[in-house]
Amino acid sequence: MKIRGAENNALKKSIKESCRTYTMRKRPPSTVGQLRRRMEKDVPLIETLLEARGFYDGTVQMDLDAERDPMRVTIRVEQGAQYRFGRVDLLFSGEGDEQLEKIKPLIRRRHKAVAATVFTEQQRVLDLMARRGYPFAELSRRSVTVDRERKRVNLVLEFNPGTLSFFGKSTVEGLEQIPDKYVYRQIPWNPGRRYDAQLVHDFETRLLGTGQFGSARVVPQRSAEGTNAIPLNIKLNERAMRTIRLGVNYSDIGPGGRIFWSHRNIFGGGERFETSLSGSPIEVKWDGKLTRAGFLDGRQTLVLDMAAGYEDPDAYRAKNGKISGMVLRDFTPNIQAGLGSGYRYSLVDQFGEQDRFSYVFFPVQGVLDYRDDRLNPLKGFQLFGRTAWYEDTTGNDSYLKSEIEAREYILFWERIHLSLALRGKIGSIDGTDVSAVPADERFYAGGGGSIRGYEYQQVGPRVDGTPTGGNRVVEFSTELRMQPGNRLGYALFLDGGTVFTDLLDWGTDRSLRYGAGLGLRWFTGIGPLRADLAFPLNPDDEQVERLQFYISLGQAF
Repeated sequence: MKIRGAENNALKKSIKESCRTYTMRKRPPSTVGQLRRRMEKDVPLIETLLEARGFYDGTVQMDLDAERDPMRVTIRVEQGAQYRFGRVDLLFSGEGDEQLEKIKPLIRRRHKAVAATVFTEQQRVLDLMARRGYPFAELSRRSVTVDRERKRVNLVLEFNPGTLSFFGKSTVEGLEQIPDKYVYRQIPWNPGRRYDAQLVHDFETRLLGTGQFGSARVVPQRSAEGTNAIPLNIKLNERAMRTIRLGVNYSDIGPGGRIFWSHRNIFGGGERFETSLSGSPIEVKWDGKLTRAGFLDGRQTLVLDMAAGYEDPDAYRAKNGKISGMVLRDFTPNIQAGLGSGYRYSLVDQFGEQDRFSYVFFPVQGVLDYRDDRLNPLKGFQLFGRTAWYEDTTGNDSYLKSEIEAREYILFWERIHLSLALRGKIGSIDGTDVSAVPADERFYAGGGGSIRGYEYQQVGPRVDGTPTGGNRVVEFSTELRMQPGNRLGYALFLDGGTVFTDLLDWGTDRSLRYGAGLGLRWFTGIGPLRADLAFPLNPDDEQVERLQFYISLGQAF
């Protein structure tokens, strides 16, 4: 079958998917007459497809060459001019409501009169009505008037809002071990508030984000006669209360491993406890985290962190431990901020001198996260900022440590998941000289999570070949990613940055270092397994290894 006259491949594809002449090609008719009857029935189908794209003057002709073997059907399409929207009206039946009157059409005059645009507009208006107290609104009339003289399409959409509704009583289903109060204390609305579907959606998202449930759905019910307070049924499916995971990785510092264990209801009130033990040739670390959702407010979470470890990289040797608490508040599902306090102790040995540090610190952080996926984002952006004041308890200098990191993801080609990932980071330590800052709290660069192609912590100032760390850091990365199949993906990347010690004096220790390489991704059910091969583009004379290899779970950023 040949299609002539269609201006784009999307229309050709729709014609093929709709025409019985094409879809039933593997079941050829017994006679030429039967084939012609199929063709006759296909003509109005194709004309409908043209009208759905705004070609109301379009014509279709189907020809059959019965002399060929096999026979050939040719579809000749004359699209004509594409009509545009003229007048677009939104009407709401029943008593007037100023909240509904604020809803204006997004379809503008002279927009292409495409049917898909109308259906998108219908759903948009219904969603807005559900946010304004009408969860059971319906489309009661859709009027499409074609003005062939002006080549315009006038549209009227009339909606039946139903009864203005308010939040009523909430009930919980599906809990077996987690108590109902865990869910109730996180509900972001009070009974009697005007119904808002966005609050319901955000609540579902929050419940899923706790990691406690495999599914979470809030279903509004019809209100009883004589009231407009609608009950809500919260349907939940608990995940297993305990989880244990084992992980391994490999980078320029050698092989590493991690054991992780969590309990999602450790004290019987929905409190989640996570602990892990990780090790590598230069570090052994234990950490634990206790999370209590719904702390004092439905949108707040209390997080208690504990950690202890031993580090022995080239730059220093340190034993450290800390404990902290932070209250995180979700302003929206994409915007979160938090503040807290904590205590940190470290015993650090650098250049043969051993120092003890004891700090009380006060962190403040914020995050905007609009990525489409946490482990394998293809589009969206994330902005994270954190600052903490470290007050020394032994009379030494105090300081302020701040970091900002931005990530953006741009999708070029949906079919093969061709995307560009960008990352930028800056950090600063202020309030004291860098020599007064614990070596294990300074900034370092180089390695798999920083500038790939360089040895771990080897970018930046050194003394006799040993990294000193700095009080300023700049890093950036760009990565071109492609996933043409279900399992394998590929990446081409460029990293850059440096660590330095003074904003005013550009010395040799501030030279930007660049690394580039290739990556292979194996996509699993828990995220992509990443393998990167990187090499330095402008190393200094002290860079020993010219090729670095990394294996870990998750994208680089």
